[in-house]
Amino acid sequence: MEYVELNGWKIFFHSCFLKQIAELTEKVVALKASKPNEYKGKKETKLLKAIERVIEERIATDPFNPQYRQGDTLGDEYKHWFRAKFLSQFRLFYRCSDEYKTIIIGWVNDFDTLRAYGSKTDAYKVFSGMLKAGEPPEDWDTLLTQAKKATSTTSIPGFLDNQI
Repeated sequence: MEYVELNGWKIFFHSCFLKQIAELTEKVVALKASKPNEYKGKKETKLLKAIERVIEERIATDPFNPQYRQGDTLGDEYKHWFRAKFLSQFRLFYRCSDEYKTIIIGWVNDFDTLRAYGSKTDAYKVFSGMLKAGEPPEDWDTLLTQAKKATSTTSIPGFLDNQI
């Protein structure tokens, strides 16, 4: 896919996010095949559906909503990153540009990186470390270039296609 368009916003996905989603979607597809009557109640399926809803119904509706603004958790140098909270301990991190009507989904935590204040595997701590390592990059143009490439070269059947 080149990008997803929702409510006039072009949405691109960075490879950091796509890696998480590909792994999660594979698990859900396997659950659907092995337990067709039970898979919808499994935590992996619920997480995948929640991520889709957050993107489609919340972020793409109003990406600049003040509820998505960062506090001090990532530090002042990363306040241009937004985050959507969902399912208590999950965070989806993204950047957006009103000028280009573009949203770039950067990363979402998983069951191994739940939000837990003070934990070494806390979602904010992990994402902060990723940012400091340059993955995803800080520079908007570099981030957009990488996200465009990742989005256009990656296909994840079962994600954002209403087939799960």
